[in-house]
Amino acid sequence: MATTYTDLILDVQNGIATITFNRPEARNPLGGVLRDEFSDAITEIGKQAGKTISAVILTGAGPAFCAGGDIRVLQEMTEKGPDAMRTRMKESHETLERWLDLPVPTIAAVNGAAAGAGFSLALASDFVIAARRARFVMSFGRIGLVPDWGAMYLLPRIVGLQRAKELVLTARMVNAEEARDLGFVLEIVDDEILLDHARAFAARFSNASPEAIRLAKRAMGNAFEATRSEALDAEADAQAAANASAYHKAALERFLAKEPALFDWDSAN
Repeated sequence: MATTYTDLILDVQNGIATITFNRPEARNPLGGVLRDEFSDAITEIGKQAGKTISAVILTGAGPAFCAGGDIRVLQEMTEKGPDAMRTRMKESHETLERWLDLPVPTIAAVNGAAAGAGFSLALASDFVIAARRARFVMSFGRIGLVPDWGAMYLLPRIVGLQRAKELVLTARMVNAEEARDLGFVLEIVDDEILLDHARAFAARFSNASPEAIRLAKRAMGNAFEATRSEALDAEADAQAAANASAYHKAALERFLAKEPALFDWDSAN
């Protein structure tokens, strides 16, 4: 079932939701209508995440994943002044946090350039699968801005502080191979099979425990802020909840009966 917005397509098939930024002629800038529709799509997915939706893919139409902010919108914010920009960023952060907090795996299928906020959104996804032609750039410095959409929080946690500063302050381009070496790309695939591969990857979560995934994502999402004691308490609470789930009880019964596991990543195709 597909829902076509003005600048975005939300398609849900076989338990996988695919969000496609669909303004290819402008390289899918995350501003104006597209930003608001992305928020709306997350809301729709959130209603069924962990129920009828087991994973989410984010990609872009055409040659680019997302070119970052819309220059026309940035010009408007400059004219309106700092308070207007601060308000807009708070709105964007609310959308970002809901993306980060979705209780199912999120997969960025980066089909081309991921610049500025597009790079940030890739970092905010649980997994990044890149086409060979994919390119990543913290382009904000090229126009005298600082990274947004959570990049200054996420990037140092993924690549380390020194490398994050280098990528931000130089605003240089990173190809898919270097991105994988730096740790923010999980896999690189041929351009023409990117979406098929991302869908196959997402489909392998279909039989996983929704409760275990939700709990694990929440605990790891807070891991860098928590003290050791807080992290261990969160782990205990999560394990207690997972242990009481119907999925876990059924999985134990299957194990004791020597039946195949419901969720076995290594044997899934």
